[in-house]
Amino acid sequence: MQAQDAARAYPLDSLLRDLESAFPPTQHDDVVTNVGDPQEFELKPSAFREIHKTDSPRRMAFVDGGNGTVADSPGFVISLNRLYCSLFRGRMREGTSPGPRVEFFSLVTRKVRASETGSVVSYGASLFPQDGQHRRFLPSEQDVSSSIREVAAGRDPRIPSLARSLGEWKMARMVAETLEAGDMLVMDGSLMTLDRTESRYAQDLYNAARRRGVIVCALAKTSRLTTRGGEPLLSRVREISAVTGYGRWRIDVADRMSTHDRGFVMAVKLHPNAAFAFRFEILREQFGGMDEAEKDHILGSLAANSGDISFLGYPYGLVDADRYAQVRNRDVAVCRRLLESRMRATPGLSRMAGHIRDMWAHEHLNGVSS
Repeated sequence: MQAQDAARAYPLDSLLRDLESAFPPTQHDDVVTNVGDPQEFELKPSAFREIHKTDSPRRMAFVDGGNGTVADSPGFVISLNRLYCSLFRGRMREGTSPGPRVEFFSLVTRKVRASETGSVVSYGASLFPQDGQHRRFLPSEQDVSSSIREVAAGRDPRIPSLARSLGEWKMARMVAETLEAGDMLVMDGSLMTLDRTESRYAQDLYNAARRRGVIVCALAKTSRLTTRGGEPLLSRVREISAVTGYGRWRIDVADRMSTHDRGFVMAVKLHPNAAFAFRFEILREQFGGMDEAEKDHILGSLAANSGDISFLGYPYGLVDADRYAQVRNRDVAVCRRLLESRMRATPGLSRMAGHIRDMWAHEHLNGVSS
């Protein structure tokens, strides 16, 4: 084993030397790199704001979704999707969830036909909820198909997750309709949309939230944002924050990151002992009308939900939502076995079952050799 480790170390040493030369130490340029925001926010100690504790946290709904690929072939993809919302006030769960855990299968088909000008590819989508009453939480099949056509060039890897993504926006809008003025709705990820269909679903949520007076937010665990000096944003703000003495803090980062992002972007640290800072957004139209006290109360409410030792500094409501929305490998494996047995017992599909099984060979090899 030592000989094998030594053999691996040699090319890694060469790799690290190349990496070091590619990113030599440079002078800090602490303004966020972005393409859509003419306003610049300098990252400096005086720009940080302390997040204060609150004894009256707001009610917060946390929305998340998950999906896993059950079968993938050149002609179709079958996915298992889940949507979930949890409800908290500070550290305490608030009653029952305003929406059920929604589980559904999605089938995306891809057909190619020849034409005089070349091959023509068409896509279709069908959705199959586990409970017929849950269909109201799902996007329309036509909208999923439209979204797929917008991103389909080059077999975009997001195609299997588009039904789940639109479903998250749909569930968030329906949850917003059940909340009260001053409540918060927190999405996992960002408020950025990737195509016109998704933008329309997001706008439906924003319209409903504004009518109800519900604050729309999003929190992302990771961020690819960088400073103009080329440093990772979240790492750099953590370094600068060390001189502020704040245990919990926020700093404004960008009014917008692109024309597709509707959120005002901040970096936040939600617990004094947290190992991580996060990207946090509030719907821009709502953020612009807030004073400093309201911003602090919103972040203080989120911080009050971020003290669980399982992920210190990360909202427990999102941990909870992820737990119930996540599609695990064992869930996918059960669905695969059920799908294959049903297909083999169905005339006309037994041959296709073999095609699907061929696509699983690589994963089977990884399982055998791991």
